[in-house]
Amino acid sequence: MYDSNLRRSMNDRVLLGAIILTLVVAGASLTQTFLLTAAVTDQNRHIDQLASQFGDLAGIVSSLMTAQTSPSTQSNVVYLYVVADFGGSSYDAFVLPASFSGNTPNASSTAGTAPNNNITVPHGVPIKFVISNLDTALNENFTSQVSVPFTLYNDTNSGQVALQYTQGETISHLPISHTFSMPDLQVNIPIPPDTMVVFTYTFSTPGVYSYLCTTPCGPGMGLAGYMLGYITVT
Repeated sequence: MYDSNLRRSMNDRVLLGAIILTLVVAGASLTQTFLLTAAVTDQNRHIDQLASQFGDLAGIVSSLMTAQTSPSTQSNVVYLYVVADFGGSSYDAFVLPASFSGNTPNASSTAGTAPNNNITVPHGVPIKFVISNLDTALNENFTSQVSVPFTLYNDTNSGQVALQYTQGETISHLPISHTFSMPDLQVNIPIPPDTMVVFTYTFSTPGVYSYLCTTPCGPGMGLAGYMLGYITVT
């Protein structure tokens, strides 16, 4: 009887010791987990702060590099409209977007005042020209070799169709309304009726260059502010 009680007491003590040991280990594990979680959280917070600081620094450096090495986008893209009768009957014109709100002035509203269609671009940088021809007249059939590669965009019932022309390619009897020509640079781009013409040109030398239409198109032909304008290359 005594031995039985002694063994039961010893078993109880062993069980209690095991429970206490388990609780101690679990507590230590929880403490370690808590400390590790706190350390990781603090480290992540520190990393986030560093990332934010370096991100701000990278943004500043990027903006400075852009400001110092990249000309403005606007100066590298030239948008022009060709508008029939812009200055009155038969006074067609190359028109900058700033001068064209979608309404065509009448002859009296432009009498004595030629629109400003002069352009300024930097040299040594590819300049993209986007010319939208709103004139539907057919004035000439164009035959020539392509001096500068260009793309014609036509709207059709099946959607917009792009036609690409490469340098040196021969064009024969292409119906056009006007041309965009820079005689001093041997550039001569045909402009068919109701199309958009896109091409890129790099001016290698600063100076002032005329651009004009060589297709017979009325009294606006050769008239500054109408089918004649000037490009200042800085």
